[in-house]
Amino acid sequence: MAQAPLRVGFIGLGTIGQGVVRLIAERSIDNVEIVAALVRDVSRERSVDTPLVATLDALLALKPDVVVEIAGHDGLREHGPAVLRAGYNMIAVSVGVLAHEAVNESLLAAASAGGTRIKVASGAIGALDAIAAARLGGLERVTHTVRKPPSTILGAGAAPLHEPKTIFAGFAREAALLYPESVNVTAAVSLAGLGLDRTNVEIIADPGVTRNQHEITAEGAFGRLRFEVQGIPTDQNPRTGRLVAMSILHTLLGERTPIYVG
Repeated sequence: MAQAPLRVGFIGLGTIGQGVVRLIAERSIDNVEIVAALVRDVSRERSVDTPLVATLDALLALKPDVVVEIAGHDGLREHGPAVLRAGYNMIAVSVGVLAHEAVNESLLAAASAGGTRIKVASGAIGALDAIAAARLGGLERVTHTVRKPPSTILGAGAAPLHEPKTIFAGFAREAALLYPESVNVTAAVSLAGLGLDRTNVEIIADPGVTRNQHEITAEGAFGRLRFEVQGIPTDQNPRTGRLVAMSILHTLLGERTPIYVG
């Protein structure tokens, strides 16, 4: 007997969410149904045809099988605990907000109370499964180097750069607090491996690149891993890579796939 489509609720419907909806339509995927998206302004026109709701209660009343957070740090901070406590599992993208201990503790307590969990989407990065596996056998060092066009990470009004400039070097927690919209992938890498306080991060504004670049190196008892991705930004938002929407859809399809690779 065929399974019913996976009923999905969105928190947010910006660049990433609309990208997921378009992918579902373009590939004629019929086992994932977006039941509604929680947005701040239901009257604003979007480029995709998705039901909109103005409150979390309205979203949860539709009984989604899973809730996907794609609304930025404020979205996960504001709505995540209530979703988890109400008994709904989540897929989250904006995990850099977990650098705030109070938010992390609130989500953990809510998940415990609701018997639920948050699955971290790989988003614009990969190799998280290998890093998580390596952690179990003795992971010693993880370094994440982020290289982006200056306008993407410094803003359009910043003074022009003529050569690469390191704007941050330190650990992932501080990076997530200082650059919340640019390093959710760094938080994901940290959560998979050594944690926010032991993962080394370097952020470079580089006028010589046009793509968002991430290089991960990890060393430990398993050997050495090096992973690099050069992500093409979305047309709608240069801070967001096209791979993020693909990652979320892949994760959702895994909920209904007999054999899942991920």
